[in-house]
Amino acid sequence: MTQATPKKPTKKPTGSGAKLKQQSLLSFFAPSSSPNNSPTADPKNKSQDIPSSPLKAREDKADGKVSSTGINGAPATDSTGAVGAPDEIEMNDVTMLDCPPDADSTDIPSSPAPPVAEFARLSRLNISYVESDSDDDVSLSNVKKRRVTTFSDDEDEFKPTEEPVSEDEVEMADLTKELEGSDAESEDEILSKKKPKSSNLLESKFSAKSSYTAKVAPRTKALPKAAKKSFTKENEERYSWLVDVRDAEKRPVSDPDYDSRTLFVPSSAWAKFTAFEKQYWEIKSVMWDTVVFFKKGKFYELYENDAHIASTRFDLKIAGGGRANMKLAGVPEMSFDYWAKQFIDAGYKVAKVDQKESMLAKEMREKSTLLKEDKVIKRELKCVLTGGTLTELGMITDDMAIYCLAIREETDGTEKVFGLAWVDTTTLEVRMLEFRDDQECSRLDTLITQLRPKEIVVEKGNLCTAATRILKFNLASQPIWNHLTPRKEFWDYETTYENLVRGGYYPAKDLDDLTSFPPLLVSCHQESRLAFAAFGGLLSYLSSLQLDREIMTLGNFKPYDASGAANSTLILDGITLNNLEVFNNSFDGGDKGTLFKLVNRGITGFGKRMLKQWVMAPLLRIDDINGRLDTVEFLLSNDGNEFRSHLEQGLTGLPDLERLLARIHSRSLRFRDFVKVVESFERIVRFFIELAAIKDYDAVPGVLGKLLEKIPEGLPPAVESWTDAFDRVEALQDVIIPQRGVDLEFDASLDTMKGLEDELNVVLKEYRRVYKSQEICYRDSGKEIYTVEVPVKCVKLIPKDWQQMAATSKVKRYWSPEVKELARRLTEQRELHKDISNGMKSRLYERFTENYSVFQETLKLVAQLDCLIALARTSESLGFPACRPELVDSSKGELSFVELRHPCFLTPGGALSSSVKEFIPNDVVLGGDHSGIGLLTGANAAGKSTLLRMTCIAVVLAQVGCYVPCESARMTPVDRIMTRLGANDNLLQGKSTFYVELAETKKILETATPKSLVILDELGRGGSSSDGYAIAEAVLYHLATHIQAMGFFATHYGNLGLAFASHPQVTPLRMKILVERESRNITFLYKLEPGAAEGSFGMNVAAMCGIEESIITKAEQAAEEHEHTSKMKRSRELSQQNVVPLGLQSDFSWFLRGLLALQGEVAVYPEEVRLRAVKNVLDMIERI
Repeated sequence: MTQATPKKPTKKPTGSGAKLKQQSLLSFFAPSSSPNNSPTADPKNKSQDIPSSPLKAREDKADGKVSSTGINGAPATDSTGAVGAPDEIEMNDVTMLDCPPDADSTDIPSSPAPPVAEFARLSRLNISYVESDSDDDVSLSNVKKRRVTTFSDDEDEFKPTEEPVSEDEVEMADLTKELEGSDAESEDEILSKKKPKSSNLLESKFSAKSSYTAKVAPRTKALPKAAKKSFTKENEERYSWLVDVRDAEKRPVSDPDYDSRTLFVPSSAWAKFTAFEKQYWEIKSVMWDTVVFFKKGKFYELYENDAHIASTRFDLKIAGGGRANMKLAGVPEMSFDYWAKQFIDAGYKVAKVDQKESMLAKEMREKSTLLKEDKVIKRELKCVLTGGTLTELGMITDDMAIYCLAIREETDGTEKVFGLAWVDTTTLEVRMLEFRDDQECSRLDTLITQLRPKEIVVEKGNLCTAATRILKFNLASQPIWNHLTPRKEFWDYETTYENLVRGGYYPAKDLDDLTSFPPLLVSCHQESRLAFAAFGGLLSYLSSLQLDREIMTLGNFKPYDASGAANSTLILDGITLNNLEVFNNSFDGGDKGTLFKLVNRGITGFGKRMLKQWVMAPLLRIDDINGRLDTVEFLLSNDGNEFRSHLEQGLTGLPDLERLLARIHSRSLRFRDFVKVVESFERIVRFFIELAAIKDYDAVPGVLGKLLEKIPEGLPPAVESWTDAFDRVEALQDVIIPQRGVDLEFDASLDTMKGLEDELNVVLKEYRRVYKSQEICYRDSGKEIYTVEVPVKCVKLIPKDWQQMAATSKVKRYWSPEVKELARRLTEQRELHKDISNGMKSRLYERFTENYSVFQETLKLVAQLDCLIALARTSESLGFPACRPELVDSSKGELSFVELRHPCFLTPGGALSSSVKEFIPNDVVLGGDHSGIGLLTGANAAGKSTLLRMTCIAVVLAQVGCYVPCESARMTPVDRIMTRLGANDNLLQGKSTFYVELAETKKILETATPKSLVILDELGRGGSSSDGYAIAEAVLYHLATHIQAMGFFATHYGNLGLAFASHPQVTPLRMKILVERESRNITFLYKLEPGAAEGSFGMNVAAMCGIEESIITKAEQAAEEHEHTSKMKRSRELSQQNVVPLGLQSDFSWFLRGLLALQGEVAVYPEEVRLRAVKNVLDMIERI
């Protein structure tokens, strides 16, 4: 047995460093100047006929010889006498210099490099950015792998210092080098760094006895810079057509019809593209306004314009040399979600292009094709992510629904007709609606305020100015607008139907068969043509995002009523939602200080979304409200503590199952998350069983007991079928191992792999018998599996046709022809098994969604339980005093709150928030045996607006089913809350302050009823004193006398109370204050009391704000002389006389003109209301 030459003591390299650097590693592989110098030309060279090894090469070099064979036993020269190792190897767009054939025998420490060192090693690879003619994705099987072996007597096995350079490593090296912007080190620098102890070896390689002739190729320091300039110039010439960007129709950006989604690529550019470039620009040319993340190995890369955006907006570095002839920036695959979210938050659309196959699959496919285009790894557009259509759960941070809405408008006479369709892509829920609206688009305003969609799809030139302004005013922050071409992109009614029936979304016998279509879709097709057309625009847009099929096939279509179900919910229009700050505050548009922030105490994500629907549409029927209140009272009582505890424990920790179900249907859920879904439903089944054991459902009061009796009967069997369906431990690692018999194709694939492994074991036993050694075994090394490890003592028995793969001081590893073939077949079968596993995952998901309706019904029930827990938690957080409201059934409205506080100023536990030192409670009494309208006057900043909002919020809380923060509450259910608060103009919608006031007042007068709660604040301030006063008096009289609604009328018109002093339905109220006349100091007591305020005390408030005394004095003098002041004095004098109010005079004039003749015009109230109106008139006359 040949012994290894003992390791010599290390010496410092001789010669100057400059001289050593002249030796090029590339020229080291060049053929000798004379064919006679080639080892193959020497007939005496016997080593070329037997498999060689690093050990043998070391022995030869010790004797002054150089082995002519590589590590795989193949000759080192080709038929022409050139060295067999290529000068350069191309791997995934990277040209990298290989090591010498006998570099494996150098004395380099064998311990693996740490990750940081390995990363640095890759970053020092010599890289070329020249695109290959065939493709950048070169098969790794053709790449010569570099290994460095250390021989030691105490080393048991071969440990490569440098692992084979894989595609992923090259990707990392490529990006690292480019993004760091460092110049490539010369080959001899790399050699000197990697071999600090090999001076003698280096001298022997370049000695006179060596068969390799090194060609000295001095390089200057300016060479890398020259290459960089060359690429920049070449890139500018190659992509000169990107300087003047045009759309697919060759229209410039300045053209009004320019389509920002497409890009014109000239035919001359297509002709010059490599296969990879062609693959990229085929996608990018139709998604020019979208940032395209292109999958390359373990990176997502952005090219050209997208790379520029990544650099300027997100500080991602553009690669210095460029790859695939394009500028690029890249991010690791694992951080795609993070970076995609950054782009989306900035308002960009993001396209994700993934590889459809691995390198091995590409190699297998290449065996049957010679086309240049087929040499590229196949890629496909996986999805397009936008702010309104997010589906990746890792990118979604909000539990609330995210809507993408399509809208279409038509005009029918004086009315506007709107059709809308919208989708929440996180749950795949689709809603459709069609309605008629007034010229101010009031219903549209309410709907958009409720939804606040993130993304809008409209037809170019379709919407009127008013609708457009409403959308812009009420959309979520950073909305996305999509203007589609009529018919071609925003489908009309006929085109929508055609594409729908031909899309193959639902099974059908023919194009007229709609029996399998969702009922809502069919009804809209038959009855709501405009809503159906709006859905066509939405479907067209979803198709462009690759989202249409997963949404349509689920069929989760639901109707929507923007105003709530008829006679079943309290109506809160868009203006009221904004004025009361129910979902968004007026400060920054966030949820701080809002009502929903107060009640949003749900546990699950799907429960919180349902709770928002509850707050948006509070109940109206007394029985329904009491059903919730009974449950809340039970959960807060001692008797319900245990039950509530189990409810909360059962829901705590549940994931957002509604969104996960949608991902299961779309086949995009990771299998580890699928395990969570199955285990969560198993937990829900156990949860219901435990609840039944604690208390009989019949004994649970309120709506809670009724809900628990509606547990779907199909839930337990649907969940039990998944108990032993697959190995859950492996599934947590995204490995699918189903139980035998669950998937026949999967079982067959496993059998095939098992058969190949058995064959390999049979071969191994035969080798042990033939070579008489039980130490022979299989070893895996990287991607090389089943290499035959042979002890050194048996090497002389190994046939010459065995391919040596590696060696240590004690063993050598080979691939025999039969083992190599079996290993290759096993590798291919494992690759096919991956596809089968993915297909099996889809089949498992399809089987799971067969029970989708059962799971969806279960989640709806659990969400309602979660909402009830949230109401109980909210009621508990109000502190003391808080009470259950008493609901009264009466034809006349009534509100009575004692010691009422504003709940949004409270923290959990009932304490005041840090921004409020003290909150003064107030009594509010409206309707019933008292007057229905409170005429509220007082100083600015005295607390009037807070009182108004507090009353409305208390009503909403009570009718949602929550306790109210007061000592006692008695009320009739309110059918509408309508507000006119503040003096805000609406510049975005082109409306002045006075216009906004009167438009909102008009809606109130049209829709208010005796059971409505109306809040009017500062009506008439936008006009002159006389006009504003006249409008305020007329509106107040109509509300109090004719409509007879409940509410507050806050005003600074002090003499307005004189006109209603005798009105039985109007009571003067004021906010109590203390005023010091001389110092102008004013103290706000924030207490509501009967009576009219003496004035608005504007001068006192001005002094509080720090306005100069001289200015205030002059203003006070002017006010005393003002006409309005004198009129007030005269009014007070006339108040001592019995003067008939203007409203009463107006009623008499109508009577005199003939009430019967006007019956169809103004007498539209119910009989009971008209009788009360007459009584009000008679009471006023009697008081006069």
